[in-house]
Amino acid sequence: MALTSVAELQSLIETKINKAQRLPETETLAVADVVGRVLAVNVVSTINIPCADISAMDGYALPAEAFTDSEWEIIGESVAGLAFKGVVSENSCVRIMTGAVVPSDCKTVVVQENTVAAQKSITLTQDVASGANIRFAGEEVACGDTVLTTGRILRASDVMLMAALGLDKVTVYRKIKVAILSTGNELNEPGTVISCPDQIYDSNRHALMARLQGLPVEIIDLGRAKDDLEGVMSTLVQAAKMADVVITSGGVSVGDYDFMREAVVRLGAILHYKVALKPGKPFVFGCMFKTWYFGLPGNPVSGFVGFDVFLKSALWLLCGAQNVPQPLQFQATLSEPVKKSSGRMDMQRAIICQQADGSWLAKPAGAQDSHRIWGVSRANAYLILASETGSLSAGATVTVQPFKDAFL
Repeated sequence: MALTSVAELQSLIETKINKAQRLPETETLAVADVVGRVLAVNVVSTINIPCADISAMDGYALPAEAFTDSEWEIIGESVAGLAFKGVVSENSCVRIMTGAVVPSDCKTVVVQENTVAAQKSITLTQDVASGANIRFAGEEVACGDTVLTTGRILRASDVMLMAALGLDKVTVYRKIKVAILSTGNELNEPGTVISCPDQIYDSNRHALMARLQGLPVEIIDLGRAKDDLEGVMSTLVQAAKMADVVITSGGVSVGDYDFMREAVVRLGAILHYKVALKPGKPFVFGCMFKTWYFGLPGNPVSGFVGFDVFLKSALWLLCGAQNVPQPLQFQATLSEPVKKSSGRMDMQRAIICQQADGSWLAKPAGAQDSHRIWGVSRANAYLILASETGSLSAGATVTVQPFKDAFL
């Protein structure tokens, strides 16, 4: 049976989530607290920005265009927060500061560097055209403009914009609840003492909790489920009752003690199983009752890659996001050979560095086996190698995808 391509699985997940139309409930937060949350209503401006004609420079406001050597009488000043209230007549001007309201009688602002100032007058050293150095009312944002739309993942720059519009509260989607658990009788909690050589620490669940910190989710840690069908089913039923999404690590392959897929089938449905991706071929997407299910493989690197390729964007969709931003990718030159067999897309862990001329070099971060977690820690990017690609020599051009948390 042919494996599903990465693009096909990404499309399937997006289609199923969008078709379900299950948006989270909303809540209203202080404007400074909404970074990383998903906007639930359009933001429509109720004011103009600028709110009036504003001077863009320190200088002098004049009633008309003016020419070199013309002389103007200074009759007052306009500063930010304290506008000039008088009448500016012909041959008169007003001293004005950056950000101050331009008097209604004035049509231009000459910068102070282009004048020679006397005690109560100025003489221009350059011509100044009508409209120069003025930010006109509403030229950036007009009253009634929709400046942000529903489904936007809010950034700090959006907070600056909304605060400038006078908003102190913003309506966003509530955090969705995500339950996570690991499977495997060999797993132990970090901090405990391992006394048997067949025991390991549960790194996957903790890494998953750390990676979920960057999304608007409430994490429900269900620990470890035992490697038996009844125990797995019981834990999944509990998880489905508590959460919008259940994510498991391990138990999704074909081993004698891999019960996760069978448990999900008994409780709901599996919509997808295997994908043409290395590492990470076993990736389960399904549902239980009204809860979405994602099953990551137990090999640490496979789960790490599956999160980046499929799970992160799926969770943003479930949080209400629209037009989910895609990860940054660009071209680099291999400084070392790369081994690869054709047939599956390969997400190799890599180290990239920028050269003095702005170009990038890339090399594998050690051996690429799916259990090698130190290589992931040393890496700062993926090498994205298409399914049809074979081994590559040094000097070949490749696509790289930086790890978001590896660069400032």
